[in-house]
Amino acid sequence: MKKNSDTFFTKEEKNAIELSIKNAESRTSGEIVAMVVEQSDGYKDIETTAGITLAAMISLYPAELFFAWSDILLRKFISSLNWYTAVPDGTRFITGLMVFISLTIILHFPLKILFRKFSRIKRLIISAQRMEAEVKERALRGFQEYGLGKTRDATGVLFLISVFEKKVQVLADHGIYTKIDQKILDGYAGSIARGIASGNGGDALC
Repeated sequence: MKKNSDTFFTKEEKNAIELSIKNAESRTSGEIVAMVVEQSDGYKDIETTAGITLAAMISLYPAELFFAWSDILLRKFISSLNWYTAVPDGTRFITGLMVFISLTIILHFPLKILFRKFSRIKRLIISAQRMEAEVKERALRGFQEYGLGKTRDATGVLFLISVFEKKVQVLADHGIYTKIDQKILDGYAGSIARGIASGNGGDALC
């Protein structure tokens, strides 16, 4: 069953997570937020690039056919070209090129929608570095959205789970770093990610 950000955790898991946060906050000066997002970025540039690339590949063969049969086809559409009139190579090339460009433009729209709808296909063509950067950027935005950079003792902590990228990011304010470093937080993120992969994401986060 595919889970989106709203159904990623069950009601019981959400209650357990809220309780764990309250318990942690009652014993420390930390202010903790757990956040689940559908995806960290829309990746519209990837959809457009992939759509154009695939459309161009599909359009290449029809354009070549049109070029090869341009003598016959052009005579059907241009009355001034008689059966004994030679069609210049430049005209044939331009005709094939126009067919290629037109088909590429027309086809890229439905193909772009296809990549958007089938996220598994889109995920295959996005680099791991790009997804990592987008998750980090989304975590930074979430940190600001929840005001975690404005806590009294600078002890805000964000646990971000990004569903599409299948990544977990843990961010903390500088007050936390007086006790632990980012490597430990990254270790927590890895532990949560492994828990999610094994179907125990709620327990791992708690």
